[in-house]
Amino acid sequence: MTDLIHDWPTAYPALDVSAEFRTHDEDFQVSEITNRKLHESGPHLYLQIEKRGTNTQWLARQLANHAKLDLKDIGFAGLKDRHAVTRQWFSLPIKNSEPDLTHLFNKDDFTLLSKGYYGVKLKRGALGGNAFRIVLRNVKGDRAQINQRLELIRNQGVPNYFGEQRFGHDFDNVKQALHFFETGKRPRNRQKNSMYMSAARSYLFNNMLAQRIKNRSWDQPMLGEVFGFAGSLRGFTQENTSEERARLRAQRIHPSCALWGKGESLSQHDLLALEQQQAQRFPVLAVGLEKQGMKQERRATRMLLPDLFWHWVDDTCLVLRFNLASGYFATSVLRELGDIQQAQRGGESESME
Repeated sequence: MTDLIHDWPTAYPALDVSAEFRTHDEDFQVSEITNRKLHESGPHLYLQIEKRGTNTQWLARQLANHAKLDLKDIGFAGLKDRHAVTRQWFSLPIKNSEPDLTHLFNKDDFTLLSKGYYGVKLKRGALGGNAFRIVLRNVKGDRAQINQRLELIRNQGVPNYFGEQRFGHDFDNVKQALHFFETGKRPRNRQKNSMYMSAARSYLFNNMLAQRIKNRSWDQPMLGEVFGFAGSLRGFTQENTSEERARLRAQRIHPSCALWGKGESLSQHDLLALEQQQAQRFPVLAVGLEKQGMKQERRATRMLLPDLFWHWVDDTCLVLRFNLASGYFATSVLRELGDIQQAQRGGESESME
């Protein structure tokens, strides 16, 4: 069995700081950001729903049941946490007439905020990002140091790790991917299979990023660099022009690492060697992803938070607000502050994307 290594370093020196987040649902709020303009009619009904105490997939099943649709007909852009107040969009196809969802929205856990119509189903990842409001409680540590660290994060960003939620409890999603690759026994549930593939690819990326943090190149180009944009899966090779250097200084482009899959990598020289070294450390994952036809893509190694704001409620309570691109994780921000742990409440967490 492949030994999983996940001692992933932080970019900044450790602070003697501890805190808890998500003590109450209201302490963790996420709102999807979208520029989509809805219409007064169309083949797909779009619903913006505020939910608490339930996860995205459970709500999608409720919508399917009440609308008498198959679960696969329900569209949503991403998974949101159970223990949180989240505002996200769902889409339903209108086959004969608009479904009556009155009974569903009579429940206190769900509130219909707005609705409209659009020409196509809402697909995974099809959003501009997520706006977060996170309350940290039982904060222990020097307030001046915490403020200084937050200023540093706002100016320089943080490593763009995939969050621990992507991997499941005790990295079970990665273990399931390993089991599939080693035995050939594909999960019957297509959704779980996709989740395991994603976890495997994210795990390889995090190990590549960890190496770039160790050699201090997570926010600086390496020889053979591939630059990318926030939230994009594409990249372009380093040309070392004055215009390119200016874009890098202005933080409009970012270094990147591979999201592993089949196909020739855009990276060269030192960066290519680093990525291949990490793939060779976990050959079952790398080869398995290639055999499953996963296309090799890119992900920025740096996450910027120019709109990070915070205020102290009192000496032990801190409120953070920031926006992240789709697929970026709030835990990657929190880990750079110190020992920030989720409050023990029981139940599962889907995602902090």
